[in-house]
Amino acid sequence: MARLLKLLDPTISAYFDRRFPSSAHSSDAQKRIEFDEALRTSTTVYIGNLAFTTSDFQLYELFSKAGDIKRLIMGLDANKRTPCGFCFVSYFTRKDAESAVKYINGSMMDGRSIRVDHDWGFVEGRQFGRGKTGGQVRDEHRTDFDQGRGGYGTLMWQEIEARQLNAVGQDDLEAAYGQREVHVGYPNKATAARKQQRRDNDAYPAQRNPRARDDDDD
Repeated sequence: MARLLKLLDPTISAYFDRRFPSSAHSSDAQKRIEFDEALRTSTTVYIGNLAFTTSDFQLYELFSKAGDIKRLIMGLDANKRTPCGFCFVSYFTRKDAESAVKYINGSMMDGRSIRVDHDWGFVEGRQFGRGKTGGQVRDEHRTDFDQGRGGYGTLMWQEIEARQLNAVGQDDLEAAYGQREVHVGYPNKATAARKQQRRDNDAYPAQRNPRARDDDDD
């Protein structure tokens, strides 16, 4: 239904922000009504599908073509405080916000088709990613490789790293530590070295030096 309304009225977003500050004790239906009304009057737009490398200067240059910008807020990873692929742009007038959605949505920037949609309005805290690892939720669960957004998704990277650790064999561990004994029960390199020395002594017993003299020789 939301998508149908979006086609009938471009000012309505198919996306509903569950953190929208609706009236207290509002029903889900009432929250949606208040949310849609905020979208119809807001002067803020949301920009998504950005490359992590896209700068605020690039965005300002592009979106200023739709009108005078009041404020531009870059979306940041909540932990790293680095750009994570979205931003908000607030205009002085509703007309300019509508122009941005109408004319800039789908534009190419840094090789990506960016998404521009009406937003209910920026409040402090919304600039941070909502994913468990700090970025956007979509980038945590993404399984495809996206060069512009950090490669694989966060969870996929964790799975890849786990597989790499499991794939490390005995030979790789030996190469890393230099002694086989370290990985078969001996606690450290010094112990392994002493053990190896004893084996060498057993295999090659000490030979008498023909130049040496006994104590009773004069």
